[in-house]
Amino acid sequence: MNRIEMGDITPLMKGARKIVTECALVTPEETVLVITDSGRDLAVSYSLMQAAAEVGADVTVATMKERDAPGEEPPLQVRAAMLVSDVILQATSTVMAFTQAKKEACAKGARFAAMTGMIPEILTSPALIDTNFEEQQPIIKKMSKMVTAAKKARITTPQGTNLEMSLEGRTADSCTSILDRPGISTGMPDLEVYVAPVEDSVNGVAVIDATISSSGLVKNPVKITIKDGIVQRIEGGEDADKLRELLEKQNTPSVYQVAELGIGLNPNAQLRGAIIEDEGVLGTAHIAVGDNLVFGGNNKAPIHIDMVMKNPTVELDGKVVLKGRELYL
Repeated sequence: MNRIEMGDITPLMKGARKIVTECALVTPEETVLVITDSGRDLAVSYSLMQAAAEVGADVTVATMKERDAPGEEPPLQVRAAMLVSDVILQATSTVMAFTQAKKEACAKGARFAAMTGMIPEILTSPALIDTNFEEQQPIIKKMSKMVTAAKKARITTPQGTNLEMSLEGRTADSCTSILDRPGISTGMPDLEVYVAPVEDSVNGVAVIDATISSSGLVKNPVKITIKDGIVQRIEGGEDADKLRELLEKQNTPSVYQVAELGIGLNPNAQLRGAIIEDEGVLGTAHIAVGDNLVFGGNNKAPIHIDMVMKNPTVELDGKVVLKGRELYL
């Protein structure tokens, strides 16, 4: 992957401006906080800072040490800055959407843009540059309505995924890439509909052949066997070993709970190893393990790990709504 050296932000500015003006809807005089860490290319955060400054916002960049695990709380000084910000642009290595700091900031009205694993390439990618996010909203709303109305879901893939789960009583959420009101959050350039399945209802096998949020693109498919919502076995090569070790390190059974079903809907996104784009690729579905309290589930866990599958067929109450890249809405 060609890295863009720090300081060379000119090629990134078109994408950064789109995030700031069209997605985050930053206005003059708003306080904007860009959060990054030691594992990220600073060209990303500085291009976002420049774009926010051009709008007339009061912008600050906070760079912290990379967190050890997805969902780990930020340092106290970063948390303090989050609580006094109108807009938070999170461009860190690990997910912050499930942190208490993020929840408290949004409760105070902050608009939160989740860009976990953001790399310079995404700021120049078709997923961001070529996507008209407003035009995609009707599709997202329709899929969200269908997922909310469904009692059961089934996901299969050519690699061997065969999962069934109950969605009864659960309300779908979505990533729209647009922050149009206080207190909300979304991924960027992620477009997806996701839901917390009934915790003990998930059964079958998931074969992860695209991306795992904690380690990037999958080299060898990871086979995950699930019974009554709990991961029983993780099989495969190096990627399976890394996932198994990360879960074991948390030393709590809550991390083995299947927490999410997600459906990617960005027609211009592609798999590149950065979860904030990969989980939104049209033609993929993903599950997650760990925490799901923030979107209607009942499982509290110290981490949340997304795992993406290619070419799924997604059925809701027996009706196919996605087959490969074809939507049936």
